[in-house]
Amino acid sequence: MKLEEFIKNLETPGKLSSPKIMGLEAVLDIFKKINSSLILNDVLESVLKNAIDISQSERGFIVLSNEKNNLEFVLCLDSEGKPLPQELFEISTTVVDGVFSSGQSKFIESALDDTKKASQSIINLELQTIMCSPLVTKGEKIGVIYVDSRRINKIDKKEITGIFEILAGQAGIAINNALMHQRQLSANDELKRAYQDLELAKREAEKFEELKNHFLLQMSHEIRTPFNIILGSTELLRLNNLPLDSSEIKELFEMLEHGSRRIIRTIDKMMEMSKIRSGNYEIKPEEINLEKDILTEVMDKYEPSALEKGILFSYANSTETDKITCDKFMIYQIFQELVDNAIKFTRSGKIIVRKYVNADKKLCVSVKDTGVGISPEYLDFIFSPFSQEDTGYSRKFEGNGLALALVKKYAEMNNLSVDVISKKNRGSEFIITFN
Repeated sequence: MKLEEFIKNLETPGKLSSPKIMGLEAVLDIFKKINSSLILNDVLESVLKNAIDISQSERGFIVLSNEKNNLEFVLCLDSEGKPLPQELFEISTTVVDGVFSSGQSKFIESALDDTKKASQSIINLELQTIMCSPLVTKGEKIGVIYVDSRRINKIDKKEITGIFEILAGQAGIAINNALMHQRQLSANDELKRAYQDLELAKREAEKFEELKNHFLLQMSHEIRTPFNIILGSTELLRLNNLPLDSSEIKELFEMLEHGSRRIIRTIDKMMEMSKIRSGNYEIKPEEINLEKDILTEVMDKYEPSALEKGILFSYANSTETDKITCDKFMIYQIFQELVDNAIKFTRSGKIIVRKYVNADKKLCVSVKDTGVGISPEYLDFIFSPFSQEDTGYSRKFEGNGLALALVKKYAEMNNLSVDVISKKNRGSEFIITFN
């Protein structure tokens, strides 16, 4: 029955005598409700509740066709409008598949009274009444709406079935609109994510470009400066006929040595970082004595540099725990870089290397100085490669920004943690914990 014909019958006195048949106003109200929302779940629930109520069925469900043109369960309700688990909702698949394939509604009453016509699924489920209509919009089948009961409901083919079919027709339109709205929202979300990914990629590219420029600036400064020292020293040696035992010769050779070591140190760190990042670094764990094999050697190496700057350089030990298993080279590099940094960034005062066991009974070594410290804004970036708080040609301290990045990498590869406590112009403390 078409909507126009149904409305005409409703407006004709005496045409619809069934007590369950609603008036025109009530029917139009239902249509208004199911078309009032574009939220798919709301539309499906409204359609199914009204379908169960109109047909006085015990339960109902809606299936929709997916991208592969297979029917897919979307909602199931009982007569009180409460959701039913899909696994507990057995249906007459024969009826559902037939209605979807043919595009024609099917209404069955007293099904078990005529077992010859009833399908096996109807008999097994002991169903007496079934109403099922296709959901169609613009000539395209999008699913099926189905209700059933184990009791007999007398169906007036011209009245109840007419309302049910018209409800299904309106439901097809409403559900399709909701599906289109949902797809539009999904498309908008996808587009939004794509824009976000694009913006992120753009920022990453800009960050990479900035990092590349910063790297080139740092390396240019870090390599050109010692080369200038070397070239200047050799030029002085060439132009001045100085005695080999003179203080000037000694100073020039010290400058040559310092410049050469600085270049070698820069290249070594770059090679180390490259090996770590490429995954070609082979860890060689071994049992070592932390104090004897690492800390004492680092202290002996850097004590002259500290004394030359007038810095008090001391070692404190409050635990006999010394045996650790790790990559000896990496652990040595960690403390060498930390002590080297402490001396470099401390103009006066003291540096203390302390070995102890913390509250969690873990072995720790801290390197604490009274140097320039680190600003709160820069603390999050101290372990980033080629990163330095003071940058550019006017910076006060030499360095390539790789020392702490390597410390962090070496620590992670040996299951160590690195913590930093620092205040600007008050000093810093780096704590290595052996987990």
